[in-house]
Amino acid sequence: MSGLMMRRAVAAVSGAALAVLGLGVGVASAAQTSATVTTTNIVATKTLLGDGSVFPGEVVTYRTEFSVNSIIDRYLNKITDVHPAGFEYVPGSAKVSAASTSAVTPSVDVANNRVSVSNSLSAWMLSKNVNRTVSLELSYKVPDNAPAGTFDSGLTFDVNTFGSTQVFNPIGVTIDVQGPASTTTQLTAPAAATVGVPVDLSASVSPSVAGGTVQFKDGDVNIGAPANVVNGTATLSHAFATAGPRSITAVYSGVPGFAGSTSAPATVAVSMPDVETSTVLSLANDAQTGVQVSLVAAVTPAPAGGTVQFKDGDTPIGGPVGVVDGKATLWFTFNTAGDHQITAVYSGAPGFKASTSQATALKVTGANTGGTGSLGFGS
Repeated sequence: MSGLMMRRAVAAVSGAALAVLGLGVGVASAAQTSATVTTTNIVATKTLLGDGSVFPGEVVTYRTEFSVNSIIDRYLNKITDVHPAGFEYVPGSAKVSAASTSAVTPSVDVANNRVSVSNSLSAWMLSKNVNRTVSLELSYKVPDNAPAGTFDSGLTFDVNTFGSTQVFNPIGVTIDVQGPASTTTQLTAPAAATVGVPVDLSASVSPSVAGGTVQFKDGDVNIGAPANVVNGTATLSHAFATAGPRSITAVYSGVPGFAGSTSAPATVAVSMPDVETSTVLSLANDAQTGVQVSLVAAVTPAPAGGTVQFKDGDTPIGGPVGVVDGKATLWFTFNTAGDHQITAVYSGAPGFKASTSQATALKVTGANTGGTGSLGFGS
């Protein structure tokens, strides 16, 4: 309930009535859900349906019934329900039961906390002789920010031939607004993510509540739409569009009876996806035993780091060679003749994917005989 609405309510009643209205914030007490007033032979009973204990955000309904206690008929021209300050009339909820029950379009006076229905053309008849009574029923939403406390209501009505409005404000029908129970929200998010690759953000709300939503946030910016809480958990799949550290939080909306809450932030390190690389091997078509040859691998795009392992079939040739300016070079001496299938395997590096060259045939001949033999490597 806003401070302005509270001040209006306080200004509208006398100091003696303030004690009845109980407009202060405090521990809610037992509500008085019904009160009956009489003026001449008209009897009016206002009732708060339910047990009178509600939470912020819930909807409450009041019903006021009119009758006469003598044979003198009366005619009501206007009925005004005075609700607690800040309560919001639920459109379409007003209905009058007289000779028949019908929905009515009330006049809503937000500033003065009043909702009125009128029947100035024919009036509503109250009669003991033909058993005619009149009732008015309306519903209100309790403000989401209503403080805990006890709040009174009132009633006024106009009677045909009466010279003034009959005022019972406050009437003593009270409602207890309970403070919502606290909640905690715990966020689960990955420590790292890749641009364009969806990851799951999950929030657990304790105690487990029915309903409400969780809005995941990247700093102050909403991530997608609010996710529904089901069995105490809300999950959202999200792909980050840019790289960089992200401070993620989960904000639970709350529901009537349960307050909202915000998780501690979690940092997600978002990186660009690794770039595809291509490795091309260059070497002579043939070589001789005992004579050094160069094995050259070119990696594109030129990565920042990584190594190339040259291989003869599945057998490593020497150790891994660092990539500098996109190239790795190994001078190597084959000690045995034969046909060899040489490949270059790039290891990959942060931001760059691994790749392997196509196999290239290398014929190694003996220096004197040109014969072939088993594979053997030298330095």
